[in-house]
Amino acid sequence: MKMKSLFVYASLFFGILGFSWHSDAAVGEIKIRSDFPGGNVIVQKNEPGKAQIAPDLRGGAAWFYWYFEAEAVQPGRVDFVFPEQMTGVKSPIGMQGPALSLDLGKSWTWAGTGNVKDNSFFYDFEKVGQKVRFAVTFPYLQGDFDSFMKENAGNKNLRSEVLTKSIKGRNVELLQIGEPGPNVKAVLMTARHHACESMVGFILEGFIKAAISDTPSAAGFRQKYVLYVVPFVDKDGVEDGDQGKNRKPHDHNRDYGKDSIFPEVDAIENLADSKKIQLFLDLHCPTLRMDIHQAMYFVGTKQTPENNEALVKEFARLIKESVPPNSPGGPNVLLQKREPMEKGSNCNRYFSYKEGMIMAATLEVPYAAPKSVMDVNNCRGIGEGIFKAWMKMDFNQTK
Repeated sequence: MKMKSLFVYASLFFGILGFSWHSDAAVGEIKIRSDFPGGNVIVQKNEPGKAQIAPDLRGGAAWFYWYFEAEAVQPGRVDFVFPEQMTGVKSPIGMQGPALSLDLGKSWTWAGTGNVKDNSFFYDFEKVGQKVRFAVTFPYLQGDFDSFMKENAGNKNLRSEVLTKSIKGRNVELLQIGEPGPNVKAVLMTARHHACESMVGFILEGFIKAAISDTPSAAGFRQKYVLYVVPFVDKDGVEDGDQGKNRKPHDHNRDYGKDSIFPEVDAIENLADSKKIQLFLDLHCPTLRMDIHQAMYFVGTKQTPENNEALVKEFARLIKESVPPNSPGGPNVLLQKREPMEKGSNCNRYFSYKEGMIMAATLEVPYAAPKSVMDVNNCRGIGEGIFKAWMKMDFNQTK
């Protein structure tokens, strides 16, 4: 989908008295854009002190992803207001407020909830020309991945190749850690089946960094496992700033089995067959709000593989012991009995029923649960904790 430039200039009238939460604040004016990787917003109205905005659904179902830049034309306070009624979405602002960047997306912090009220938040712009980026989450894009790969370019334990091309011709990366061989189990990890679920990108970095290090634990990992990683399943959606979730006719995570429409899914299925994948872990972020989604949790198929439930429960217990203390709670284990589907399956159900599988599950990690620290470093720490938990697992009890 072609990204559109969304430069919108504030008008020059002052018909908003009484709207701003603090009437004594100076009224700011801004222009808004989202014509950069990952950008997403619809500007419904932009006037001094108030911008009415909404997530750009691009023909898909209601969801909450947005990411834009505001540049001050006149310093002062601006209220950013989302629609009061958004079907299926309680609020498009997360539990720790909007994500905020003062350096054009190079670094991010959570703004907190002090500037949030219902479906709106405000920001005080300090000078003309000040550019601030706002998002529902910390974006994790091709540029972030490229920086990570550049930092680790000299590491012989990390290999990268092109798994396939996306529908729009972008490279879909495949990483490999370790080498196949006798008594070496093949592992597949995936992320971004839903484009907007960006926090898991940093978690994946933490896991990979631990697995390619020179520590005895990492060396032991590479002796026991060969790990394949697809960091961007929906590469086009990530870069274009799509919601990704519930896209029509279906999203990447409902494309497994017969008649797949996405080349990435076809390539992942072929990879699983050719590499004889035995262990599968898919990383997601859940719904933005609701209590159940403020802790980590596993979903997947309860009855298959044979010991899947027991293995996932043990993995969850070990993760809880291994992640940083200020991480979200859990992981809870919410596996269910589910029958196989010939087509239209999600990934963990598809892998659960593949011959030779030992464990298959999806781990959901909140965007920014209350009282947790969900910054880049802590997310990487969660990834490292997942690696530590993995190394304590015994996957030799089956097959």
